Amino acid sequence: MIHKASEATGFVDKLYGARRKHATDLGMKWGAYHFFHGAEPVKEADHFLAVAEPDIDTLVALDWEDVPHQGAPSADSARAFLERIEERLGRKAVIYSGNVAKEEINGADAYFAAHRLWLCQYGPAWRVQSSWQRPWLWQNNGDSYGPGPHTIPGLKGLCDNNTIIDPMTLDQLRAEWAS
Repeated sequence: MIHKASEATGFVDKLYGARRKHATDLGMKWGAYHFFHGAEPVKEADHFLAVAEPDIDTLVALDWEDVPHQGAPSADSARAFLERIEERLGRKAVIYSGNVAKEEINGADAYFAAHRLWLCQYGPAWRVQSSWQRPWLWQNNGDSYGPGPHTIPGLKGLCDNNTIIDPMTLDQLRAEWAS
């Protein structure tokens, strides 16, 4: 499970802590993401880490997409956020993005390519920005879009769902979850 922890420099998802405890008590892999605004990338990274409180088993992710009424954060600001995460944790964050990465990164970029891509692209086929060969995870449907399923037994409401891309296996996904 990958759950929103924070946004910008002040928002905290109030259900994050309780849901984390419940999921991990059930033995689920846990991940946290930060919805990125980009104006103060280092402050955003510090805010995210304070809220998410990641341990070595927690996947951490940058949610890099268009911000309503603001547009897309730049590749430079995304990089500053990612560098701060790496500086503080000693490991790389996953990048969650779709069109924004495709539009903001110019050509193949070795820095971004060194991060796993959690691709947001609804529909029957995926296409990644030229820094990656394939997504690490692919969110191919969400809410009421895409092929589904759109609900998960035991959870209320619609859910975003992901799939792995061949040659990835579930054992490999588990092994490299937070690394």
